[in-house]
Amino acid sequence: MYKKINRCRICKSKKITQIINLGKQPLANRLKNKLTSKEIKISLHLYFCKNCKTAQIKETVNPKILFKKYFWQTSTSTTAKKFSKIFCSKMISFLNYSNPFIIEIASNDGTFLVPFKKKGYEVLGVDPAENLAIQSLKNKIPILNDFFNKKTAKKIIKLKKKTADLVFARNVIAHVKNIHEITDAVYSVLSNKGIFAVEFHYAKEILEGLQYDSIYHEHLFYFNLETIKNFFFKKNFYLYHAFRSPISGGAMVALFSKTPLDISDDLKNFLSDERKYNINSLNIWKKFAKKIKLHRTIFLQNIKKFLDKKNKIVAYGASARSSTFLNYCGLNNKIISYIVDKNPLKIHKYTPGSNLKIISLKEFKSRLLKFNILLLLAWNFKDEIIKDLKSIGFRGIILCPFPKKINMKKI
Repeated sequence: MYKKINRCRICKSKKITQIINLGKQPLANRLKNKLTSKEIKISLHLYFCKNCKTAQIKETVNPKILFKKYFWQTSTSTTAKKFSKIFCSKMISFLNYSNPFIIEIASNDGTFLVPFKKKGYEVLGVDPAENLAIQSLKNKIPILNDFFNKKTAKKIIKLKKKTADLVFARNVIAHVKNIHEITDAVYSVLSNKGIFAVEFHYAKEILEGLQYDSIYHEHLFYFNLETIKNFFFKKNFYLYHAFRSPISGGAMVALFSKTPLDISDDLKNFLSDERKYNINSLNIWKKFAKKIKLHRTIFLQNIKKFLDKKNKIVAYGASARSSTFLNYCGLNNKIISYIVDKNPLKIHKYTPGSNLKIISLKEFKSRLLKFNILLLLAWNFKDEIIKDLKSIGFRGIILCPFPKKINMKKI
């Protein structure tokens, strides 16, 4: 099921050192159909490479186990759907083609390809999840239901008889063990003047926001712009621009070309900021580890105060990141009654490790009077969730554990 690395996945150096041990954790997206379903727990260690400065998970889980069936569905997030249109507009402004061919790697249900398709552009999604391929086709987005690799790239070129003008990979490059092969495959399928856009959860945001809930087995790498730039440079890709993304609680979209281009002022500023705060140092990551332990202690003290007053607690957001947080803090169905989620693929399943039954927003509405404390685990979608909660009549305290510190808000 998994292997442990003894050298860096990026530069192959053996100079890797442990940052933090988050204990034995279930696979974050491995929801259970029954409360009694068996599950395997795998140790979760975050390491740092002293050579290339890349933070990464020590354990490599078989990707077929992780991604053949996937429960995150992009279209269930209002924030993601809004950003898909912004992303499309931004990328079109960089493309100098009248009718570009666009490929998305790990395209999920096709949400981010829809705006391109509506503009009349030729699109293709590639994703290994069989359940999401069905959703993609419902969105009228053609999809190759497979992992993206050299073999897939050759298949696309043979099928289309051309290369792509834009390839984008949203929150996937940091999730793949065969990062070298995938990058080489992108190079082969991309035209000489094409753009490769990589969105990734920005490690600078993870560090500054103390977002340790984003550490889980799927998320192998924790890149900053400097570290991702150095890796792609070795693969003959040149970073020339970057812009912010609201996804994951603070992501970055990095644009690469096959030939050197003038570096944008935005990119210069981002890189300068990383160097100014020495964000790619082992010392910064060690401080992060100490803060994680303190954060858990303070959070559990807060929860205990609510439980001592016999409050019933409900949670919101059965995401992968919530799994890490719940299991690291030892929170389960003895402490939290239910967990609410909008994703129809998750309803009436149970969270891994913590064993919380997932209920819909509609179902929660019928039980509102029982709860006045809500633990907001999908805090990265805070604004849209609070809007939903208000619309169904929830009134009470929202306890939000991230970013940086624990916040309480009464609505």
